[in-house]
Amino acid sequence: MLTDKRLQRNRQWLLDQRTRLLAEMEGIDAAIDGSERPGLGTHMADNASEVFEQARNAGVLLRLRNTLELVDRALLKMDKGGYGTCEGCGQAIDPARLKALPHCSLCMACQSRAELSSPHRR
Repeated sequence: MLTDKRLQRNRQWLLDQRTRLLAEMEGIDAAIDGSERPGLGTHMADNASEVFEQARNAGVLLRLRNTLELVDRALLKMDKGGYGTCEGCGQAIDPARLKALPHCSLCMACQSRAELSSPHRR
């Protein structure tokens, strides 16, 4: 069971994380908006570098958006009183797991099952 003190620490971490993620996303959006369209340069290597940079930025932006979604979901669960409950099995998530990863939504067993059934598994 989570103590009130741990719950408040996790809430603050989530709020700080949310602020950081939004700032990073804003920075990447600004970099994307300020860049030239690839393929308009005078040298093929420059064009390839620009395409690579845009693809990298798009990948980072996607990862940040996904993490922000997890953070927002965890904050919403806190507000509704369901924080710390596994979305897979309904059991309590180990407080040590929540301490290490405050935005997690699955217990270790459900997370392992989700990873094993993921089509993106290597």
